[in-house]
Amino acid sequence: MDVRGMGNYENALFMWQSVVDACEQYQCFKVLGEQYLFDSVSTSEAFDHPTIFKKVGITKKYTFAWVDNNPRTRETTQFVRDVLANRSIGYGRLFNDADSAKRWLLQQD
Repeated sequence: MDVRGMGNYENALFMWQSVVDACEQYQCFKVLGEQYLFDSVSTSEAFDHPTIFKKVGITKKYTFAWVDNNPRTRETTQFVRDVLANRSIGYGRLFNDADSAKRWLLQQD
């Protein structure tokens, strides 16, 4: 999954629904995602991610290895990951490069 554009609720909802649709279609629930957002989601939108995940049907069967290629938005992306982890929603990690993310993802059961 390659994501580019603006970080906001509507784009996040569309993107995560697209991820779920592709995972269901191919019966593959390990996701390597790369993003380059020009602007990150707001703090309140970060707190919306658990609701988004629930709405689109992301469960514990999904594993995410995520790469934020924009150093300016990486801190907010980590915050979103922390919000999800604190609510035990979506299993995954944030990486600085795709090679590390791919290696980690392939090691997951």
